Amino acid sequence: MIVVSVVPTTMVGWLSVSDTRELLIGDAQELAQERVKQLRMKTEAVVDEPLRGAMGVARVPQFFSLPIAEQRAHIAAILNQQRDLTALTLFGPDRARIPGLQAFAVKDMPPTEVAAHEERATRLLPSSGVRYSDVYPSAGTGLPALTVAFAVDEPARGYAAAEISLARLPQMLAHEKVGSVGFAYVVDRRGRLVASTPALGATRTGADLSPRPAVAHFIQTFARSPNSEAFHVGNFDQGSDAVVAAYSVMPELGWAIVSEQPVRLAYKQVVATQKRLAIALAGALAIALGLAALFSRKITQPLKGFTTAALDIARGKFGVHVVVKAKNELSDLAQTFSYMSSALQAYDQETKGLYASLEEGYLETILALANSIDSKDPYTRGHSQRVGDIAVEIGREMGLTGRQLKQLQYGGILHDIGKIGIPEAILCKQTRLNEEEMVVMRNHPSIGDTIVRPISFLSSVRAAVRNHHERWDGTGYPDALKGEDIPLVARIVNCADTFDACTSTRPYQQALPLEQALAILEKLRGNQLDPSVLDALRRVVEKKVRRAADRRPPIKVAS
Repeated sequence: MIVVSVVPTTMVGWLSVSDTRELLIGDAQELAQERVKQLRMKTEAVVDEPLRGAMGVARVPQFFSLPIAEQRAHIAAILNQQRDLTALTLFGPDRARIPGLQAFAVKDMPPTEVAAHEERATRLLPSSGVRYSDVYPSAGTGLPALTVAFAVDEPARGYAAAEISLARLPQMLAHEKVGSVGFAYVVDRRGRLVASTPALGATRTGADLSPRPAVAHFIQTFARSPNSEAFHVGNFDQGSDAVVAAYSVMPELGWAIVSEQPVRLAYKQVVATQKRLAIALAGALAIALGLAALFSRKITQPLKGFTTAALDIARGKFGVHVVVKAKNELSDLAQTFSYMSSALQAYDQETKGLYASLEEGYLETILALANSIDSKDPYTRGHSQRVGDIAVEIGREMGLTGRQLKQLQYGGILHDIGKIGIPEAILCKQTRLNEEEMVVMRNHPSIGDTIVRPISFLSSVRAAVRNHHERWDGTGYPDALKGEDIPLVARIVNCADTFDACTSTRPYQQALPLEQALAILEKLRGNQLDPSVLDALRRVVEKKVRRAADRRPPIKVAS
C-alpha cells in the first residue's frame, strides 16, 4: 500500500519538476540568445553609422575631378557630421596618399599617430569593397578604434581610409543588464577583447580572452564557417562556477558579441520553482505515507509472525507454526505456511539421512582405496588410516574448519594411493631401497595425483596426495615446492606421515618410543617439516600423554 501510494505521487512530481525545469531553462536560454542578437544590432550601428558617413565621398559624382578646395570641404563636412570619425585620408589610384586630402578630428595630431594611421590605411587598401583593420586603442584616449578602407568610384579612381572611434561601444554595453552580475563583451576572431562592460574585469582593448570557454567555442565555429551569422547558447564549465553563455557572430568584422551569466543566477527561477514543487511533492508524500501506514497497520502486525517463522526456517529450524486468530486470507496463509514448515522438517530429516549415507559411502570408498594399498604391503597395514586420524588431530589443534578437517582425513587416507602403481618387488622389499628403486618409489605422488584427478569429490585432497613429500626447505618432490607455497593440507599430512613412520614397525626399523620419535621430528624442523605444524603435533601428543596418565588407575599401597 505504501508503494501504491508513493510511486504514483513521486512519478507525477518528478515529471512535473522535470518538464518545468526544461521549459524554464529553455526560456532562460532563449532570453540570452535574444539579448546577444539585440547587442549585435546595436554594435553594427556603432560601426555602420560612421562608415556610411565616410563613404559619402564615394557618393559625390566625379569626386577626384573636383577642385581641391571642394574636395577638402567635403572631407571636413563628413568629419563634422560624424563625431565617431576621427580621421579620413584619400589615396590616388597608385595607392599613394593625395597631399592635402587628409583630415583629423583632433587638430594637433602627433606625427607618429599620423604615420601609424597612414600605415594601417595603406595595408588595408582593397581592390573593391570594404576592409576592416583589427581593433586598437586610439591615441590619447586609449578607447577602441577601427580603421576601414574602401574604393572610390567604379572602377576605382582612388581610395579612402577612415578611422572610426568605438568609444560608444563600451558605453552601450555598460547600459545592458545581464541579470544581476552578468556581463557582455565583444571579441574579434582571435579572441582579443574589443570592448566590454566593467563587470568583466578585463577592459583593456586587445586583452586575450581566448581561454574563456564561450570565446574558444566561437573561435572554433568561426574558423569552420567564417561567413555565417552563427548563434550559440549553452552551459560552459568555467573554473569554480559554470556560466550560461550566448554569442552572436558579425561575419563582416569577424567579431562575436558574448553575454555570460553564472548558471546559479541564470537559472535562479528554475531552482525556485523546483523548490516549490519539491515542497508540494514532500507534502503529498507525507499524506500518502500517513494514509498508507494507517491502512497497512492491520496487515503488518500479523506479518511479523510470518517474518519470525521465516527467519527460523532460514536458520534451519523447521516445523515452526504461525497462528492467526482472524478469519481472513491471512489465516489461510498461516495454515498453508505451517503445513509447508512441517513438510520441510520431514524433507530436512530425510536429506540429512541421505547426506550421512552419502558421506559414509565416500568414506568407505576411500577406505577401500587405502586398503588396496595396505594389502600389498603388510608392514604398512593401517598406516593410511592412522595418518588420516593424526592429520585431523593436528588440523583441529590448528583451529581449521570442519570442511578442512574432512580434507585432512581423506587426504591422509589417500596420500599413498599412488603406491598401487609401484612394483611389489620394490614396495615390499625388506631392506632399504637403492637409488634406482628410490627413483621409482618417488613416482608414487604423481601416480596418486593421476588416480585421484578424475574423481570430482576428491579434488580438494589432490594436494595432499601429490605434495605430501614436499619439504619445507624446497628439496622435496615431485614439484620442489618451498615453505608457504606447499599447500597446508600437504604440510600437515607430511608431518602426520613422518610421525607414524617413526612410531610404527617397518622392515628396516622397529617402532620408536614417543620421546625418541619427537626428537627425530624436531631435527626435521625447518628442513622437512613446517615448524608451526610440528608445534601443533607436539601439543596433540602432550594432550594424549596427559589423558593417558589421567586414565591410569592409582597404585594401592598395602597397609
